[in-house]
Amino acid sequence: MKSSVQFPEAKPELLARRLYNDHGPALHRWLIGRFSDAQMAEEVVQESVLTAWRKYEQFDPERGSERSWIFGISRNVAATRYQRNLRHLRSVPTGDTLDTIVDDAELSRVTERSLIADAMASLSSDHQLVVAAAYWDGLSTKEIAAQLGIPDGTVKSRLHYALRILRTQLQEREVLR
Repeated sequence: MKSSVQFPEAKPELLARRLYNDHGPALHRWLIGRFSDAQMAEEVVQESVLTAWRKYEQFDPERGSERSWIFGISRNVAATRYQRNLRHLRSVPTGDTLDTIVDDAELSRVTERSLIADAMASLSSDHQLVVAAAYWDGLSTKEIAAQLGIPDGTVKSRLHYALRILRTQLQEREVLR
């Protein structure tokens, strides 16, 4: 029985190798800062690549880059592993301390920033300008209108539609519920 999965590479095993080569080093650097344990970071990278390979048919380039998609998978794998590790008691020799505490909230924030940047990139340049001016520069719609030389109503309209698109994009990426 043939699989209905369409792989971009000629052979499915080449996809797994490419995913690891393209994204493994960046995932590893990101995870080593979270776990401060190279072995755990590598295990999460391998599990993330395997999950991405198995679910590659779910990847939609219109929703974001392959990198942000695999980082989202990695965030979930890391969070699950971290939660699982919290449930198990460990014997720690006296005098040994943990070098770094994994901050799951920071892990989520980094991933969400990447997903938000991808969602912003999906907007037209006109929409990106008004969103950036309103939320990063803190300008009012009247100030944005004056700066861009367009009517205030146009700024409000662009902002409305841009936020609607962003909300949909972020819900699809599971940043928003």
